Amino acid sequence: MAKIIDSVRLPYNVVVGASGTGTISSDRVKNGQMLVCQSIAFRNQTAARGAITLQLKQGAVTYPLAYEPAPAANEWYTYPYEQHVNEGEQVECSQASCIASDILDLVIIGYIEYKKDIKG
Repeated sequence: MAKIIDSVRLPYNVVVGASGTGTISSDRVKNGQMLVCQSIAFRNQTAARGAITLQLKQGAVTYPLAYEPAPAANEWYTYPYEQHVNEGEQVECSQASCIASDILDLVIIGYIEYKKDIKG
């Protein structure tokens, strides 16, 4: 089994549709892949709102990674620790007290490992 590695910079952007908790998620990691996050960053471009929770999501289950209780407007909050996101999982960030039209950003820097069989 060989590992092929691709560097990635994955930007995600969402406009919150309704007031309440705003959420932005990465794509789910595809079968045969693992996303290795070397840095994860989040911001609300629009205004200072409620607490931020960064988590890994596997189906309906979430695993918390980081919490920022009082974020400022348009300031990047980073999680600088390596995180392995397995196939079927995704990175998700939620912010309390958003209003409709808030703009949320999520950026992941790292690499994807592809698992392939080598037949010789």
